[in-house]
Order: sequence, then C-alpha cells, then structure tokens
Amino acid sequence: MPTFFNYPFQSNGFIPHGHCYLWQTGLVWLHIISDATIALAYYSIPFLLIYFISKRKDVPFNGIFLLFGAFIIACGTGHLIDIWTLWHPDYWIAGGLKAVTAIISIYTAFALFYLIPQALILPSPAQLEAINRVLSSEILERKRIEKELRVAEEVAQNSSQAKSEFLANMSHELRTPLNGILGYTQILQRTESLSDKGRKGLSIIYQCGSHLLTLINDVLDLSKIEARKLELYPVDFYLPAFIDSVTEICRIRAEQKVIAFHVELDPDLPTGIHADEKRLRQVLINLLSNAMKFTNQGSVTFKVQVIGKESNGNGQTNYKIRFQVVDTGTGITPEQVEKIFQPFEQVGSQKRQSEGTGLGLAISQKIVLLMGGQIQVQSTLSKGSTFWFEAELPESKEWAKVSRVVEEGTIIGYQGQRRTILIADDKWENRSVIVNLLEPVGFTVVEASHGQEAWEQALAYKPDMIITDLVMPKLNGFELIERLRQSGPFKKIAVIASSASVFAIDQHKSIDVGADAFLPKPIEAETLLEMLRQFLQLEWIFDVKVDAIKKISTGGLDKQNEEMIYPAKEVLQQLLELAQDGDIQNILELAEQISANDNLDVFVQQLVQLASNFQLKRLETFIQEYIN
Repeated sequence: MPTFFNYPFQSNGFIPHGHCYLWQTGLVWLHIISDATIALAYYSIPFLLIYFISKRKDVPFNGIFLLFGAFIIACGTGHLIDIWTLWHPDYWIAGGLKAVTAIISIYTAFALFYLIPQALILPSPAQLEAINRVLSSEILERKRIEKELRVAEEVAQNSSQAKSEFLANMSHELRTPLNGILGYTQILQRTESLSDKGRKGLSIIYQCGSHLLTLINDVLDLSKIEARKLELYPVDFYLPAFIDSVTEICRIRAEQKVIAFHVELDPDLPTGIHADEKRLRQVLINLLSNAMKFTNQGSVTFKVQVIGKESNGNGQTNYKIRFQVVDTGTGITPEQVEKIFQPFEQVGSQKRQSEGTGLGLAISQKIVLLMGGQIQVQSTLSKGSTFWFEAELPESKEWAKVSRVVEEGTIIGYQGQRRTILIADDKWENRSVIVNLLEPVGFTVVEASHGQEAWEQALAYKPDMIITDLVMPKLNGFELIERLRQSGPFKKIAVIASSASVFAIDQHKSIDVGADAFLPKPIEAETLLEMLRQFLQLEWIFDVKVDAIKKISTGGLDKQNEEMIYPAKEVLQQLLELAQDGDIQNILELAEQISANDNLDVFVQQLVQLASNFQLKRLETFIQEYIN
C-alpha cells in the first residue's frame, strides 16, 4: 500500500503489454479492435439510459439506471486503457481504474439488493393486460351508465316540460271562467244598487275567486321553479305606497282575528326603489298571512329597516333593506323549521293546514334567493316566531313616472268626445266583462268573435283602441295585430293584447308584433281603466257622492267618533247586551230597525260591518264608547 501511494503514476521498469503478444501484428490488432468495439458499445448504453431517464421521469428506478451507467462507462474506459498499455506501461492508472470500477459495481450490487423486492411487486405484462381488460370493461360500463343517465335526464326534462305545459294550459283554462267571475263581481259592485247582504255576498265571491286565482298562481310558480324558469322583472315604484298596500291587506285580517298589528318603518327608507314589485309583494303577504294565521292572541309586527347603503359609480345608492315579521303565535319546533320551506310541507294543527297549499313559503324562499337573500326564521314553541330576509335594492329617482295612479273616486265618465273600443275575443263571457265595464263609463264598445271579424269591424268603425285576445279562430291575435300595424289607418292606434296565457313568450311575442301593452286575464277593472287613461289621454269624471258613500261603508273605527250620530242610550245598552251574548242575528235585526233614521246611516253601517264579521270584542268596544 505505501508503494502505491509513493508511485501512483510511475511506469519506470515496466515493459509495454504488447511485448506479451510478441508484437505479432494480427494478435495486437485483434485486441485493439475487440477492446475498442467493447468500449464503444459500453459508451452507447449510458447515453441511451440517460435519454430514457430524461423522457420518463416518472420511472421509480432512475437512481439504479445512473449507477449502472457509471459502472458501464468505467468498464468501457478499462478496455480503452488496455489498448493504451499495449505501448505505454501505465499499469498503475489501469489498476486504479479497475478499483474505481470495483467500487461502483459493489455499490450497484447493494442498490440492486434493496431494489429487487420493489421490482418484484411490479405487475407482469400478463397482469397488466388483465388489468387493462378490467379497465376497458369498466370504461364501457361507465359509458353505458352515462348514456342511460343522459337518456333518463332527457326523459325527466321532457316530463318536467310536459308538466309545466300542462299546468300552464290548465291555468289558462281556469283563468278564463275566473275572468267572468271576478269581472262580473266588479261590474255588479260598480253599477248595481245592492243591499248590505248583497254587497257582502259579492265581496265573498270576489275574495274566493281571488283566493282561487292565488292558488293557481302558486302551483304555476312551483312549476316554474322546478323548471328553473322563475325570473324577476324589476320596475321603479313608490316604496311608501307599496308598503301601505301590503299592510292594509293584512290589517283587515288582523282586525277580523282581533289581534294587534304594528308597522315599524325606518325613517331612512328610500322613497323609490327598483325591484320586482309583484314578487316582493307576494313574499311579504305570504309571511304576514302566515303570521296572522298562526297567531290567535297578541300581535303581529312588520318591520322594515335600512341596515346599510352604498353608492355605486353611477351616482345611484344601493340600499340593503331588512324585512322582518314578528308574531306571538304558536311557534314551531326546530324539526319543523327544517321542513317549512319544502313544497307542500305544512306545520301546525290540521285546521290551519287546510287553509293553504303549503307552497307559499317554498315559493317565497325561491323568490328571495333570486333577489340575493334568504328567508331566515327564529321560533320558540308556544311563544312566537320571527321571519326575516335582507335584499339589496337600488334607489329609484324615476318612480313618479311609473307609479300607479292614486284612485280619486268612482269613475262615471270622462272628458271630451265619445271614444270607441273594439273588443276581439272568441269567448262571449270575456267580451261581456269588458263591455259591462266600459259602456257605463261612456264608451262605445264594438264586439268581434274572431280575428277576421275584428279586422272587418275595425275597417267599419275606426275604433280609438283595440283590445284583442291572442288565441282565436280564423285569424288569431298575433296575426290581427300584425295586419293592423301593416295597414296605414291603424299603424298608430292603441292595441292591447289580452290573454289568460301565462307563458312569458306569448306576452313578449304580442309586444314584438306591435301590441302597446299586455292585459292579463282575469281582467282587473283598475288595470284596464288605467290603460285606457294612459293610451287615450283621458281625464276621468268622478262621482263624489258615490265615493263618499263607499268611503263611509268601508270605514273603520279610526273615524272621529264625534262626527257620528248614534241612537239613544237604551238602544245602545240593548245592543251591548246582545253583543255580550253573541246574538248576531238580533243585532242585525235591531240595526235594520234603527236604520230607518237617516241620521244613523254611518253608525248602522259600522255596526253591521262588525257584526257581520263576528268581531264581537271590537263590537262591544264600539258600542261601549257611545254609552260612555
């Protein structure tokens, strides 16, 4: 060993290796060619390994490939050294190279020792082929399942579409007779002189018809939700009037149930907002009606608060408004809270469950989600519930241009020359409703039972406005409107499309072909009259006397009592005793007797109103005030 370190590169005293071959030319060249070929082959293998490793970096055995490459390079270099030593006896270098080769080979052997168990667990080609067959089978099965799912999804979509069309068509068929019921109810209320009992009967008919219409709309809304076609149509409107209309509807129900109804409004509420007025009203009335339904004593409180606002880049202010309904009713359990927003789920007593369809909260939740909020609830059984939601609503400065006209009284006519209205509808009952609404106000009404007849009547009478149904024989409403708009005399005439169809596409199509507005059925008298006022530039004539009578008949206990003339104390005492006994029949009979005195009309009307609605506690309070 010391000699090795003292003479690592000395070759003095050695003879070249070629002497061993006696410098025979054939033998020398044999060794040269053989060693050179082996060295070339050895050197090519590592380059191929390096190329393989660079392309397959995911192979877990790259380390052993590198060791094996180093070992082969050392072996190849050893063969080149053998050629060198034929002429140069550098045997120390040749021996050192062999030592390095030995070290690399030993290290590679140990690495292989630890690597072989890992390599043995690799799947064989046969196993890989079996795995590939299984995978291929699974892929085919998955494709089959996906195909079945697509077919099932298409079937479900077709079924949903068919259901939606069925519900929409049924809604159309139900709305048509409702148009007659609600229309003639309004006609009789406006034009006929009726007894108190008759007026109350008509009111009940109208309320029942309106309730039926609400149920139809609820079912239709549910089908739209399931088909993901429920959309919002925001408009600018006057917020205070909107809140008043919602609260007045619910205040009547509260008075009937003799419970307190409080309204708390934030003074910072905007005057006008941009939102879907119809859907927002639907949600609020649903929440308030539920609170009234499940509250037998105590109160219902409606709160509207501004909880935040911010200005956008257009100078518009976005308000975050919280609508909250608090009641002292029966309350619900945590288990029931999880179910109340599901369609057709109802909680509470069987009697209360029969009062609705179980769709109100489900539909309301979907509407609020479209508004970017969510209805939330906190409730304690037997103590009450709180429902609330928040919505971001942009402030509107243009609400005055689109707000509804405030009703000023009963319309009995209009200023100016007599106007002619053409009604085209294949159903006589629908035409009859509009005729009986408009003729008493002073319009000349011309009727047509189909589109072709309407065209002929238009040419003959030159009407000031045309109201046409969309689905008619011979010439439908769309074709009639297109023909009118293509004709010179009728290009600028006001045309209103009216239909019980609830398909939005029909409404949009009617506007696209040239209609100025869409009037849904059942027809609301106020909506129709407002369209006439708007398109014909009318100035209504109101009957002040009739309006005063209606105001008295619909008045409540909020009137100043000192303006009312009341009967003698003995009669009041008799009425009080009957009220305490719950004898409604005798109260009404006694009211009819004292109604002979003209000065007692206001008193009698309020007395009959309270007795007819069985508001006994309020009736006692009403009578007691005048006794005192």
